[in-house]
Amino acid sequence: MLTIGELLHLPALAEARLCSAAASAEQEVAWVQTAALPPIPPPSQPNGLLLLPAPVATAETIAQLLATHTALLVESESLADRFAHSPTPLVCVPPSQFWPAATAVLELFAQRQQHLLTRANEVYEQLTELALRGGTLLQLAERLAALIGRSVMVEDATFRVLAAAVGEGEIDDGRRETMSLGRTSPQMAQYLLDAGIYRQMMQTLAPVQVPPLPAIGMTLPRVVVPIMVDREIYGYIWTIAGTPSERALETLATRHGATIAALIMFKERAVQEAEAALRGDFFEQLLNKISDKRTFEEQARRLNFHIERPHQILLIHGQARAGGSVHSLLRDVGVWLRQQGLDGLTAWREEAVVLVLEHKAGQGADLAQQIWQALSHPVRPLMVGVGQVVQETAAVRESYAQAWEAIEIGRALGRGDGIFVFETLGLLHWLYHLPPERLLGNHFLGQILRLATYDKTREAGLVETLEAYLDHGGSLVETAESLHIHRNTLIHRLKRITELATLDLRQPWQRLNLHLALKAYRLQPMNKGTRDE
Repeated sequence: MLTIGELLHLPALAEARLCSAAASAEQEVAWVQTAALPPIPPPSQPNGLLLLPAPVATAETIAQLLATHTALLVESESLADRFAHSPTPLVCVPPSQFWPAATAVLELFAQRQQHLLTRANEVYEQLTELALRGGTLLQLAERLAALIGRSVMVEDATFRVLAAAVGEGEIDDGRRETMSLGRTSPQMAQYLLDAGIYRQMMQTLAPVQVPPLPAIGMTLPRVVVPIMVDREIYGYIWTIAGTPSERALETLATRHGATIAALIMFKERAVQEAEAALRGDFFEQLLNKISDKRTFEEQARRLNFHIERPHQILLIHGQARAGGSVHSLLRDVGVWLRQQGLDGLTAWREEAVVLVLEHKAGQGADLAQQIWQALSHPVRPLMVGVGQVVQETAAVRESYAQAWEAIEIGRALGRGDGIFVFETLGLLHWLYHLPPERLLGNHFLGQILRLATYDKTREAGLVETLEAYLDHGGSLVETAESLHIHRNTLIHRLKRITELATLDLRQPWQRLNLHLALKAYRLQPMNKGTRDE
């Protein structure tokens, strides 16, 4: 893509100057038009350059067009002072040089567009041939890197590196770290999420130009393009960007590369979903009624499922925050199990991965911890629920319900990720199943409701403060740290709580009852999150 600076170096513009001294000569030019007759409509596309001869280059027209952030090349020598502070480029050309300058600009732009078209066609042909020959994502990354001379990386929607090729261009520490880890680090992922880059792509479904982000080691600019199938984001292609003049080709090439990547990934997913459908059908029979015992036993043998052994359910739930199919979690869990040399039936049900384990003492909670540590990530935080061991195949549904209950209780208590073991729920299990009518008239729950009403009108955070205080065993230091407030602020809030609720937080019995009432409040239907049925 052309820049204003490149145009100013043309021989025909030797006497031209940038009248808007505050503007950058590095501004890119995506299109060029001549506007010889009034009226001139506001441009509909950004990064343009309008060529204005004397009849239309009035001060009023120039001011209106600069306000639309459209660069101008005008036939005038007397505008330097008037528009010196404009952030949009204004190139002034002497009257005798305007048309030669305009012609040179149009010719150079046409040459660049023809070159871009030729190179884009070359990229299209080579990448299409790769797709027709059944190429892999690694081959795609290598071919794309060779064609544009830049480093290319293909990631899935959870920032896991699927393929990478360095190419001839330079790379920065951010790219080296990601390639070394095989995934964008949690710190870098959180930074990119907070910066809104993925939110922008999910909204526009279009390429995004990412400027250097030195804070996370990304000292070079990038072009990132979503890989899409039926408006669903499967992943991303990240390209280290070259000079502004190379940016248009890089974007076109990367967009076509994303189309080819979508074809490759779609074929892989079709195979995975066919296998998952078989496992899903088998698991549905485990949960419900076995339609044909002989067929069920044959399916069990094919899936290496031992009906006669005790089993335990793990549920892995997580939604990708940067697009992507929820089914990618099923694939990731399966890959991780194979890497660990572990057996287990996996299926997809109710927006979660179901893992049916053959029981080994203590394995369930330990394995849940390992899965969470390996697969949970800022881009897809995981909640792992662990049901109890059941001896009979017909009781698998009980372990499944317990695992879901553990997750739902964790979610209701404000946890967005972590391990939730049914056996450790204790009184929370009873409170979860307690009918709302049984809570009517409870004195301590009434005090919590009074504080909640006060919070709604004053945004005082008293319920949250009391819960944190009780969760931390009455420790002022730990409570203040968890709430990120000063110790004096905490003391003031606790005083207000005791005044409003007429409570004595020094009394152990009152603290116990308040703690239970708080958890009951969180677990009531109007306050807790529920899964889709």
